[in-house]
Amino acid sequence: MHAITAKLIALERAEACVTSGWPKDAQWRLREQAKLLRGDLPPHILSVFDRFKTESKGAVVGVFGSRCDGCHMGLSKTALARLKQGNELSRCGRCGRFIYAFESLVSHGHHPVAKRTKYAA
Repeated sequence: MHAITAKLIALERAEACVTSGWPKDAQWRLREQAKLLRGDLPPHILSVFDRFKTESKGAVVGVFGSRCDGCHMGLSKTALARLKQGNELSRCGRCGRFIYAFESLVSHGHHPVAKRTKYAA
């Protein structure tokens, strides 16, 4: 996964958590994290990211199989191969969102769906 893609995912999550009713101390930490991440990202990347955020759409989405999870259109074999190499920042050719191979997110230790743990009473 490209380093900028990983930062965009972290930024999107941090900003989403701030607006989702987390405790105030956690919101403060998340705002600080988002501020640091924004400082690490190039302005032209942030402008695209913010455009999708303004439109209430996810700016960074996974590719499952060969389909963009934003617009659900298939990527070409060439685009998929480049995405899986992770050497460059990738965007969907149809919707323009930043994309990542879902498998690479899981292999980097990020799990998009939290597992629930049952606790003994």
